[in-house]
Amino acid sequence: MPSTLPKPIRVRDAGDLYAAIPHLMGFHPADSLVVLVLKDHLVSMTMRVDLPRPRHRGLLAAQLEGPLQEHGASEVILVVVCAPSEHMPEQLPHEPLVTALRHRLGGVGIEVVEAVWLPSCQKDAQWLCYLDIDCHGTLPDPQLSAVAAASAHEGNVTFESRAAMAAILTLDPPEALERRSMLLDELMTSSSDADPCTELRRVSDAIDAVEHRKGSLPDKEIVALSKALAVPEVRDASMGFAAQPRSRLAERLWLELTRACPAPERAEPACLLAFYAYQRGDGGIASIALDVAEEACPGHALSKLVRAVVSAAFPPSEIRELSVKYMDSARELLAGTQSSSGRSQS
Repeated sequence: MPSTLPKPIRVRDAGDLYAAIPHLMGFHPADSLVVLVLKDHLVSMTMRVDLPRPRHRGLLAAQLEGPLQEHGASEVILVVVCAPSEHMPEQLPHEPLVTALRHRLGGVGIEVVEAVWLPSCQKDAQWLCYLDIDCHGTLPDPQLSAVAAASAHEGNVTFESRAAMAAILTLDPPEALERRSMLLDELMTSSSDADPCTELRRVSDAIDAVEHRKGSLPDKEIVALSKALAVPEVRDASMGFAAQPRSRLAERLWLELTRACPAPERAEPACLLAFYAYQRGDGGIASIALDVAEEACPGHALSKLVRAVVSAAFPPSEIRELSVKYMDSARELLAGTQSSSGRSQS
């Protein structure tokens, strides 16, 4: 699950760097391996995975190798976040994992320049180095870091845990979802084939209304937008709005629709949410949104494509460039001219 900041932020020392991890990830990690990828002495990407069972250490090392090479990584810092072990300080937790990663990554030209253990990313937590017994320190307050300020400026929220982050995608009550599913049945069976131009205009207008709308979307609009996004040309063109200043408003709409739409139509706004989150560097939200999409519609083509992009740690900058291309499709549709470029992924 890779994450990045839109702009590089310099930190003063190692403690500041480790205190910045929650803001780089979007949540406070626990029982995690965090990989900080360095380029020109700056953190260019952050990856987090669950700490593996002992028998899976080699598998994890192999899984990390591909995305790191794809990113052009040459130097990384490994951060193990977990509870202390009974053998400390003589042996830090998960030392064999650190050894396995150093060996595997070193073999492909990726140097582990530092490896540290942390019990948490909270203020005053003590960190210890795996590679130097005399290397240690105490975390400053993560809320006061330069990265925290930059993250807040971008409108990002740092959650207390991954579970707390996932909670923002809690689905609406089952009875509400079933009610909307029945309404969608009526709409889809009683109306003519959807016109992509009209449906994209509906989506665009809904994005414009987000900022000033009070309260939740009514069922009628949720159902209408579900129908609109079920049109592949409309969903794909909607990725282009990520290239506009109103991209955050669009992301708020995708979040609300992900919670409110019935399955399998829920997969469409969930995929858009994942795409938007990832292109601004938030791999955490992207990963959780993809979980929702895949559960709503197993085998969903766009879900699989976006998951592959996230898993391979494609640079978010490249995804933002893709948004610009999709914006061309959106302009053509909104002008009443359907694109013949064949960008649909369904």
